[in-house]
Amino acid sequence: MEKPPWPLSSLAMVMFGISNLIDGGDNDHVTLEDVKRRAADGTLIDYLTKLGGGTFASGFLKGKPQFSAWYVEKIADNCMAMNGREGKYGIRNRGLCLLFSYTAEIMQQGDDLKFNDPVPTIRL
Repeated sequence: MEKPPWPLSSLAMVMFGISNLIDGGDNDHVTLEDVKRRAADGTLIDYLTKLGGGTFASGFLKGKPQFSAWYVEKIADNCMAMNGREGKYGIRNRGLCLLFSYTAEIMQQGDDLKFNDPVPTIRL
């Protein structure tokens, strides 16, 4: 069973998924309110998966319900804390950009996160 602290690379995978959703331009209709509402009601990952045509973050979150729940809770917390002050991040229009910024904020705070185990070096 998975549990915190979560590898920082898990959030990187989520950010790759958000970048993918932003890149095509097909999801520019996602508003700040869409992200806030989906985070608050716990359907954010399902919503992102739908936007991605059935996959999000290369399927990384499948089989990781505890991490997914933790992530959505952190996003919901940021939405509540920053409600009406999203401009702090320079975000005014696109919900996916707000989501990307809030994910970066989670990384910056570092709660329940760990750096990946270092790759051992081999000396010759």
